[in-house]
Amino acid sequence: MILMSCKSPEKLIQEGNYDAAIDRSIKIILKGKADNDDKALLEKAFLLANQRDQDQARLLIKEDKPENWEEIYKLYTTLNMRQSEIKKVLPLEISGREFQYKYIDYAPAIVEAKKRAAKYFYTKAQSLMDQNDKESYRQAFYNFLKVKEYGGSDYPDVEQLIKTSGDLGTTKVLVEIINQAQYNFPSDFYDNILNINTSRFNSTWVDFDFTKERNDSDYDLYISIIVKDLIISPENFSTQEILRRKTIQDGYTVELDRRGNVKKDTLGHEIRIPKYKDISCTLIERRQSKSAEIHGDVEFVASNPEQLLQKVPVIGDSYFEHFSGRAVGNFDALEPEDIQLINTAPVPFPDNLSMIYDCSFSLQRSVSNAINNNRDLIH
Repeated sequence: MILMSCKSPEKLIQEGNYDAAIDRSIKIILKGKADNDDKALLEKAFLLANQRDQDQARLLIKEDKPENWEEIYKLYTTLNMRQSEIKKVLPLEISGREFQYKYIDYAPAIVEAKKRAAKYFYTKAQSLMDQNDKESYRQAFYNFLKVKEYGGSDYPDVEQLIKTSGDLGTTKVLVEIINQAQYNFPSDFYDNILNINTSRFNSTWVDFDFTKERNDSDYDLYISIIVKDLIISPENFSTQEILRRKTIQDGYTVELDRRGNVKKDTLGHEIRIPKYKDISCTLIERRQSKSAEIHGDVEFVASNPEQLLQKVPVIGDSYFEHFSGRAVGNFDALEPEDIQLINTAPVPFPDNLSMIYDCSFSLQRSVSNAINNNRDLIH
């Protein structure tokens, strides 16, 4: 649109963009900046556009095909709107003559085309409904919307038909959790797993249900999250000893000459020699760990006929690990990270319920990925 607005009416006419040329010319005229050439270009674009659309409408009518009536309606509507648009700058004088055009009442043709288009879409939609499959119901839905747009008042049942075709064309998916583990999970565990963002794999024609609000026979696909095993490790407390060694300076001695006198430098200072000693410290690293894992499957099951389409293993895990420490010996032999470790105390282990709760978030991500990777089954 920006490119169009930068082009001259003459260039737009050369490209066949007559309506853009008309719009551009009208703006120039309304600003009071038009000369005779600008006005003549408006006249030329208007006549060419009308001739093109009228010829196309006549051709489509002559073909006598029901599917042509929507296009015929759009052509007549365009002709009528173009005719109304040009009234903004009339009367218009071009080089001493008045711009003349024959006003045409397109209303009867528009009404007739709308009625015939509505009839065509209604008949087509009814035929699609008789095919009894999801895709046909969906196409029927869009055709019934056209009926409503072009002639809804002539078809009092169209609203109900839109609802019926939309419902029949929608794939209804139940996402459910089946607990086969020997554990009574809390309700928020299930809520966390089912907190799935369906927008990643949703479409207009897929309806996900996480609450089982319908009867079993209403669903086209079941996505069953089967929780099979819960494994929680014991609380593990282990230690390891790490010996740290360093050589550090431990004072100094003075340098003596052969006579046993203290040597001095040119400034008269004693010449000193650093003394070193080896030190060590035993770092006792304490490690606490505990883990939980929930194993299961995501099964995709079609309802009619009942058929297992896919089974995907999923896992949710939670891992706790904490390090603390103490040291025996000369602390100067320790590294900075060792000091941080010995200043860290052991902490209480998380309880089983907390570990399971954390697993639910991990399991939810695994389930979401399984559904996303098999979204071609959901259509």
